[in-house]
Amino acid sequence: MLHYHSTKTTGECANPLGAITEHENKKKSRRGIRNKIMKTENWIKKLNGNPIDWLLDSNPWTRYRTLIDLLEYDIDSKEVKEAHANLVKDKNIVNLIHETTDWMPKAATRNNDPQITYFKLRMLSEFGLNKDDPGIETIYKKAIKHIQNDLFACKGQLPEKPKKGEQFEKPDLDADVWHISPCNSPVISYALYGLGYRTDLVNQSIDKLKSLWDSEIGWFCHLFFVEGQHKKLKVGCPIAGMMALDVFSLIPELKESKHAKNAFASIQFHKEFGESLYYFGRSKKFWTFKYPYVWYNGLYLAEVLSRFAFLKKSPVLQECIDWIIQNQDKNGRFKPTSIFMPYKNWDFGNKKEASPWITFLTCRILKRHFG
Repeated sequence: MLHYHSTKTTGECANPLGAITEHENKKKSRRGIRNKIMKTENWIKKLNGNPIDWLLDSNPWTRYRTLIDLLEYDIDSKEVKEAHANLVKDKNIVNLIHETTDWMPKAATRNNDPQITYFKLRMLSEFGLNKDDPGIETIYKKAIKHIQNDLFACKGQLPEKPKKGEQFEKPDLDADVWHISPCNSPVISYALYGLGYRTDLVNQSIDKLKSLWDSEIGWFCHLFFVEGQHKKLKVGCPIAGMMALDVFSLIPELKESKHAKNAFASIQFHKEFGESLYYFGRSKKFWTFKYPYVWYNGLYLAEVLSRFAFLKKSPVLQECIDWIIQNQDKNGRFKPTSIFMPYKNWDFGNKKEASPWITFLTCRILKRHFG
């Protein structure tokens, strides 16, 4: 692993001008070492330009993750500590923490609503916040309050098929009803573990998720509107498999396990099937650079699959990698091709300009794959 630390000097400069000169020399030295490191990286050669300096000069969340994940700075280095301090006091981050503290005030009307609280929790985890940061412990206590069958529950009632002659009744979104599901409960486990929580409740949720993927069908929702296709094909759900892999990637002993391979089976089937599977397609809407990671798409899939060694040569992952490389701009940067309007004021909420965060995500995927 490559670590870059700035060179320490002894003694003091004789005058302020000397101090400035020394500071500039340090900056040049850092830049030179960084460029030298990047030139040796196979993944950077896949890009039309080196975006590292641009990423470092962008926003607090991109700078922080770039230092750690792309340049591999030590977590205790001065640069990383300074970047984290700037991250937690950023206005967008402070607002996001505040919004997440209001844990599931209403049931969601659809599972791909980016404003569902657990997606915001995931964002905080991915940006680099941890359990010791202001406001995070309060969120944790609310997130673990509702547990069913050892898994974290979400507010809302699962839809039921109306009986013959009856009309579908819309659920009460304010009702104090909670449920678990293969496409939401794992998100909470993933986010809490990423924030640094290794508590019994978090660990047991991962153990339970593991047990649910003892077979290739794995954890399936069996909701009435997908049950017909499930009975015909007898395969698992691709987004359920992807979200399980998301969690398994955090645990070393699960990364190459049969449970991870079982979770991948439905994703591989989906590609080979070539048609919509449980309403998940692989058409133009699937191939989109979009954040936050909310629903089944190419960038999210590449993010998850690129963490597993056993998938390195998978045609599913290779297709994602090729798509990423083919869609960079002349500077090796990436624009969002679709956005969530609630995040229009974030860097990944503007389709007209290259996004530092989207670019960072693609760089990290390429680094994993070619590194």
